[in-house]
Amino acid sequence: MTSVLVVDDEENLLLLLERVLTRDGFAVKTASGAHQALALLERETFDLAIVDIKMFPVDGITLLDELRERSPATRVVMTTAYPTPDSRMECLAKGAAVFLTKPLDLNELKSVARNLKPA
Repeated sequence: MTSVLVVDDEENLLLLLERVLTRDGFAVKTASGAHQALALLERETFDLAIVDIKMFPVDGITLLDELRERSPATRVVMTTAYPTPDSRMECLAKGAAVFLTKPLDLNELKSVARNLKPA
């Protein structure tokens, strides 16, 4: 079963994504910020991480750097409600597999997650 870490400071979105992805057959853990996500990464590995860019006090791009360093095999999907060409390029250059804009299309997210899962 593919393990997924969802990181977002929006509680309702965390609950929604956990429910949708679990129903789709993924093992999902959630974190409401970068510190909580890094604590989870100390204890387990994830096949996939879905990370919001705009979080406080540590943003998603900083978390992306940590994810790449601590868990290079984890595929990362970055999400944001405030996309810019620069943020997209930065995320992809730093190793994100996919960049999605909020509001998320749940069918697209599930498709991306299925396509990024390990063989």
